[in-house]
Amino acid sequence: MDHGAPSTPAKHHVGVHSSDEGFLAVMVPFLREGIAAEDEPDPAAVTTSRKLDLLRDALGPDARHVDFLDSARWYRGTPANSMATALDYYVAHASPEGRLHLAGEPVWPGRSPRQISEWKRYEALATELFTGAPPDLMCLYDTRTAPPDVIDAARHTHPTELHRHGIRPSPLYTEPAVYATQDLGPLPAPPRDAIGIGLDGDLTAGHRFAADQAQARGMAPDAAARFGRAVSGATGYAASQGCDRAYLKLWSTRERVICELRTPRGRITDPFLGFRPPGPGTRPEDGLWDTRQVCEFVDMRSGDEAKEGWTIRMETALVPAG
Repeated sequence: MDHGAPSTPAKHHVGVHSSDEGFLAVMVPFLREGIAAEDEPDPAAVTTSRKLDLLRDALGPDARHVDFLDSARWYRGTPANSMATALDYYVAHASPEGRLHLAGEPVWPGRSPRQISEWKRYEALATELFTGAPPDLMCLYDTRTAPPDVIDAARHTHPTELHRHGIRPSPLYTEPAVYATQDLGPLPAPPRDAIGIGLDGDLTAGHRFAADQAQARGMAPDAAARFGRAVSGATGYAASQGCDRAYLKLWSTRERVICELRTPRGRITDPFLGFRPPGPGTRPEDGLWDTRQVCEFVDMRSGDEAKEGWTIRMETALVPAG
């Protein structure tokens, strides 16, 4: 995936439909195009079990050339978890040249407004990560199950829309970095009873602080250790940016543990930090990949020209011991 070609958007289509017939009208031609593509592996369809059955019936004998996958398993966890699933699948199944037809329908029912907001940004991220790469990706949106604001967001995060008459550019498409950072207000202040420490010199000391505090609040030891490693991904990134001082604050509710890292200087300019998987080399932000895999929410904020410094706030479920 070429991050140096932002002017060439990925083939990342949105397929909006409002009926089973509309679903098949966009999916069947897309999958048959993948089946017919020379030197390309079988296409994949990720959706509900009911819609997978519809596809099998509509494709007939061609169904044997499609990899059918249940969306409940593909899209479980956080957006970062699903991105890891998609990237792992792509690496394992794409042709040597990177070609693959892959269509998926995200799961919207049961998600909170905050989770939905994160999933909207996930779609912008997919366009960013696959920019310059050769796969054909399509995301399905059913107006019967996806809220109207989600449908609207989809048209902002996908460069093209695939419908029964072909592919057309999306007039609402917004550059991924712009979409991912719009409407980000300031984070709420930590509660007054938050526990804080200053980190000077060895910023990685935050790992033990976070793990101990999480366990003291009732989190199971193995979960607390994972959370400590997630926090070390953020402190390690701070150290790589030349920060010799930082501050950690940690607090909890009955169901959540939250840890915040603040630095007195520097800025975060990349809205996709931690979403790109580690590659063959080592990058300063690689530890943030693990941070996002462990934490349900990872919020990043940066100061402006008048106020330097940045914040990474990490939040996860309080998994109780026993």
